[in-house]
Amino acid sequence: MKTLHCDICKKELVNPIKGRTYWHIREFDLCEDCKDGIEFKLRHILRDHSPFSQAWYENEFINLIEKGTVAKRP
Repeated sequence: MKTLHCDICKKELVNPIKGRTYWHIREFDLCEDCKDGIEFKLRHILRDHSPFSQAWYENEFINLIEKGTVAKRP
């Protein structure tokens, strides 16, 4: 049986439903809590950034995920 773990908090995902209880972003699998934490941090950065570009947003999102995997928290 295959188990799925969040790449940030290492919590096992029970009954994972893609797009609802976990998200696969590039090579990372994120639980709902960690994804919400990343989006919360990004919201404050986004308010101060102008002009908005999708490439910049995706780059910042991935950078925060990578930092979270090292720190083991979002």
